[in-house]
Formats: sequence, C-alpha cells, structure tokens
Amino acid sequence: GSARNKAAAVRKRRITLGAAAVLLCGAVAVGGWLAAGGGDGDPAGPQDSENSAPATP
Repeated sequence: GSARNKAAAVRKRRITLGAAAVLLCGAVAVGGWLAAGGGDGDPAGPQDSENSAPATP
C-alpha cells in the first residue's frame, strides 16, 4: 500500500528534478551563447534592439 505510493512519489519527484535540471542547463547554455555573441561571430556581441541595455551609453 503505502510503500508503492512512496515509490511512485519518489519517482515523480526524481522526474521533476531531472526535468528542472535539464531546463536549467538549457537556460544557462542559451544565456552563455547569447552572451558570447549569439553565434554570429561578432566579437563585440550582438548589436540588435533585443538588448535591454545598450553596449555604449
């Protein structure tokens, strides 16, 4: 009875933590890729209007 429910709860929590870890790693990777210039090869970084703060005030 309760042992099976506990195992199911642990499995569900492990799946949830795994999904959260994958999403976190993906967000960090995307953030680093954007910070590195978005892969466009521009060493000065992206110069589009999506940046909240301009590079040169």
